[in-house]
Amino acid sequence: MPYRKDRIKKLVGFTAQDWQTVCKKAKAAKLRVGTYIRVSAVKGEVKIYDLHELMALKRALNAIGNNLNQIAAVANTSGSIYKKDIEDMQSQFSYFKDAIKSYFFEISPTFIL
Repeated sequence: MPYRKDRIKKLVGFTAQDWQTVCKKAKAAKLRVGTYIRVSAVKGEVKIYDLHELMALKRALNAIGNNLNQIAAVANTSGSIYKKDIEDMQSQFSYFKDAIKSYFFEISPTFIL
């Protein structure tokens, strides 16, 4: 792909080891090497977040949703809800909120939930 006229090209030299490191980081960021180098140079750094842990949070949220549906079904049929069920639900929500806080605090210490 030809460069546009407003682009400035620069030749940058890397040692073999540095080039391997750059290529690995670009691959981890799912960027082309040139894009990775440009973003790194302009923005100072490329941050890569491992969002696999969010899947555990998603499963926890689904479990809470299932419990809420079960409690709602019992409440609709019997007309009453047990205090322990509500306390269990509050405990699960508290756990979920703390898990989200701790994960996002690792990403950004200024994160407030």
